Amino acid sequence: MKPRRIWTTVAVLLALIWAAVAIVMRKTDHLVSWPAKVIALVEETPWSNGSQVSAQIRQQHLNEVIINLNRLDAQQRRSLREDAQDSLDKFFTSLTEKEQKEYVDRTVEPYFERISKGLKLMPEEERKRLVGRIRNDLKNLRGNSADGERLSDQDREFMEFMIAEDPILFLREAPTRVKMELAPVLEEMQSRVQGMRR
Repeated sequence: MKPRRIWTTVAVLLALIWAAVAIVMRKTDHLVSWPAKVIALVEETPWSNGSQVSAQIRQQHLNEVIINLNRLDAQQRRSLREDAQDSLDKFFTSLTEKEQKEYVDRTVEPYFERISKGLKLMPEEERKRLVGRIRNDLKNLRGNSADGERLSDQDREFMEFMIAEDPILFLREAPTRVKMELAPVLEEMQSRVQGMRR
């Protein structure tokens, strides 16, 4: 075979391979997510400019944001929060109370189940150590929030009791906005639980 013919064959094969890759990427784009895709979705929310949109369009868009957010791994979520927390907050506040609950139920609530399962599988000593860290994280986070300053003594005592007795129950019973604020802590807890189980 002549060298020129070999290079032509190689070039044609490479072009075919890249064409196949492009087709596969195009066909599976809706199954893959990355932080920039989620940022674009929350920044291009159809109702963010005050436009009136139907409940169906709102639900479809909310669904798309949730699905793409849930496809991100822990590192990608951390990157998303670092790069676009303002956009995420703006999107969350643009939702109705019902939509906010759905958003939290589908993006934050799954952590509770994973953390609970992980804690149950841990040896008792590791579980105690991790639960102690969780309590400290919750106390520190609550202490740094403006709401922590406005709590009555009775509410503060109740929260202390809940955190001390069962931090996971405290998290499950927390209001929607609190759960949303705790999402980064929950992601970190899940990482710790997974790291300790390995």
